[in-house]
Amino acid sequence: MNCFYCGAALTAGTFFCPECGRRVAADQPEALESSSAVETGGAPQNAIDETASLRLTQPASRPFVLVSTTGQRFEVSGRSLLGRNPKASPEVAYDAVLVVVDPGKTISKSHAELLVVADELLVVDLRSGNGTVVQAPGEAPVRCEPGMPQQVRRGSRLILGRQAIDVE
Repeated sequence: MNCFYCGAALTAGTFFCPECGRRVAADQPEALESSSAVETGGAPQNAIDETASLRLTQPASRPFVLVSTTGQRFEVSGRSLLGRNPKASPEVAYDAVLVVVDPGKTISKSHAELLVVADELLVVDLRSGNGTVVQAPGEAPVRCEPGMPQQVRRGSRLILGRQAIDVE
């Protein structure tokens, strides 16, 4: 079986691709066995975008603003890629690519994906080296499961490696 996103070889029972970190839908074997795109070097014809159901249905009442501990400010809407040196995959359309300054290199190059759906911000860890943690005020920190969307409320803090980003 092969990953229908990047074409990497998968073993039976795999939930996440070891190469690209995407969640693998084990109940869709026909998608997993698509190797024609890998052989031709292109994107698989039947690739499934697991965030398709999270598309923006209505605009947020106000944008989400991210403020990093290094003083950077980002206004987030739609779908964004976040990292130290993020490289967008050609088969995924991002509204923004956000570069976070991290001299200690504790943030992965392509660390996380941010999705704004209506008035919710979701973060998806892209199988980063140091993980992604969501710290909501007055709650225990939640470590994001790679490939799975995690809600981030305004006033929360995202912890990426040794960097923190406040969500306003």
